[in-house]
Formats: sequence, structure tokens, C-alpha cells
Amino acid sequence: RLAAVSPSHQFPLGVTMSLTRRLALLDWARERGAWILEDDYDSEYRYAGRPISALQGLDTAGRVIYIGTFSKTLAPALRLGFLVIPEELVEPFVAARGAAEQYPPSLEQAVLADFLAEGHFARHVRRMRGLYQERLECLIEEAERRCGGLMRVTSGGTGLHALGDLAPGLDDQKAAAAAAARGVEVSPLSLYCLGDLDGGLDGREAPRRDALLLGFAPVDPPAIRDGVARLAAALEEARAR
Repeated sequence: RLAAVSPSHQFPLGVTMSLTRRLALLDWARERGAWILEDDYDSEYRYAGRPISALQGLDTAGRVIYIGTFSKTLAPALRLGFLVIPEELVEPFVAARGAAEQYPPSLEQAVLADFLAEGHFARHVRRMRGLYQERLECLIEEAERRCGGLMRVTSGGTGLHALGDLAPGLDDQKAAAAAAARGVEVSPLSLYCLGDLDGGLDGREAPRRDALLLGFAPVDPPAIRDGVARLAAALEEARAR
């Protein structure tokens, strides 16, 4: 009856859903009378190619519930998000919102509305997109220079983190622990895996993928270079062990 998806940027792998699969999903929802919950949490930060249409923008049957947030673009402390919903769902959603909380932050919403209407938000996102792209490129270049043979950094060209695939024999949780000991915070991909890493969800054979999630957005290039140097030393240590 409902599919929950993040087509612009899947977490944690960073995959973007192809247009073919988007259209197939919309066909499924229309034929089944089902709903699609589209969680679009950071599509503003796309660094290569043309912007990708949201499912909601492609939907002609009114089956998509679109969820957006200002946590990634402005500040999590604002605690402001938004919905774009089919007309037939407006009344039940308003009722649910009122039952959950009767006093939303009206002052913050009014200020944000002016911020959007006056064009400041669009300029802010353009500036931050350029800044984050510079930091992502720095991360990829430094990883290639210092971590060759240990880790290969890839990015789908969107979002606020990249993925570092580890060389065979390196365990991502041990690598993350070694990095933490050197003051570098990374997340092992295996933490986001359902089921047995080596056996898959249903006991079916699935290739193990040891990788690290590398956040780059809040880190300037000098700190990225220092962090990658520490990470490279940590990976050397993990491999030696």
C-alpha cells in the first residue's frame, strides 16, 4: 500500500534512482492505488549534471507524498520541514499535525517564508553547493594521493558524504576504530547492513563490502588534508594488524 523511498540520494550508498525506475514506481502506485513516500532530504546538494526531477514532479496520478527538510540546507535546530501532498490527503494530514502538536513555531516559519520569498535561500544554497563541491573534490584528491591501495573514495556527485571502499582484507569496523584513536570520525558501512554481512538477509550469498562513510561538508580543505593523512595512517595500522 505504500513505498518509502529516497530516490534523489539513497543513504548510505549515495545511489540515485534512475528515471526508468522512477517511472516504473509511479506506474506501480497508480495501478495499485498505493502511495509513495518520497523522502528528499538533501537533493539541493547535487554537484554534477542537471537537476533530477523529484517523483512528485513526475507524478500525474496524485500518488506521491513529498517530504522535504531545512535541516541540511539551513540548520537542524530550526526543526522545520515541509510536505507536498495530494489534495485528497490535505484534511487528514492537517488533522494529524494538529493531534501531534498544536503550536508549531510560527515565528520561525514567518521568517523562513520571507527568507525564501526574497531569494536569500536560493543564493545561500548556490554558495554552499560550491563550497561543498570544493571540499568533496579535496577529499577525493587527498584520498587518492594518500590512501592508494588502501581505500578508494567514490561519490554519486550529491549529498554531504562520500563512500570509501576499503581494500580486501580491511575490516571497516576495525578501520573506524583505528581512525577514532587518531581523532578522525568515520562510520563503518557494516553498521547499516541488515542481516548477516556474509550471508545476506535470507541466507543467500551476498558479497561483503567493507567501506567507510566520510562526511566532508563541515570540514574545510586544510582540515580535510590533515584528516585524510591521519586516516591513511590508521588504515596502514589496521592492515598491519
